[in-house]
Amino acid sequence: MSSPSNIEASRTARSLAAALVGDPFYRTVTVACGEDEVARLAMLEAYFALALAEGEQAGRVDLADAVGNGAAIWTTDTPAPLRQAAYAQREAALRVLLGEQGFAHFTAIVWNMEHALAPYGLQDAWYLSIAGIDPAAQGRGLGASVLAPGLAAVDAAGAACFLETYNERSLPFYARLGFVVAGRYAEAVTGCDYWLMVREPHAA
Repeated sequence: MSSPSNIEASRTARSLAAALVGDPFYRTVTVACGEDEVARLAMLEAYFALALAEGEQAGRVDLADAVGNGAAIWTTDTPAPLRQAAYAQREAALRVLLGEQGFAHFTAIVWNMEHALAPYGLQDAWYLSIAGIDPAAQGRGLGASVLAPGLAAVDAAGAACFLETYNERSLPFYARLGFVVAGRYAEAVTGCDYWLMVREPHAA
């Protein structure tokens, strides 16, 4: 795991915004931008800067390369009080960044997804919360390589891990890395389906 410099973090946040701007979750929480895609990208860049900072404080951040073409952000086995403090700090900033309606959408979607997740008993599992590669840098194998260090760390910890994705086309990619679809859910706020994928503990 490498800690991004401020310049790297800014470039990485911009790459994540470009990669994920079409995702139903991120479009719904940036409702304040209306149809202004330039404003949406700027808001998402700020969103991902906060996510990268939270990951650095209480999780794991792996960069795609040295020039900020993407990243993977994990929630790990960091002690719960540290994770809760980092999340609360990001949540307070998101309330301002996203505006009243956007933040209301954010909290409602998170609640819906956590409610769907509850029966699976994944409280101790690692969570791949965000992963993305700048569209201009896709096709070079960066998607698999940026996830490799985190998956190795998961395996070293003997832990399960999981992710949620609204992108059906990404399912075969994650399946190659050992994730299995555990469920498909209709999410009411976005109006879209998403998939829960779980990867059981692998021998390190």
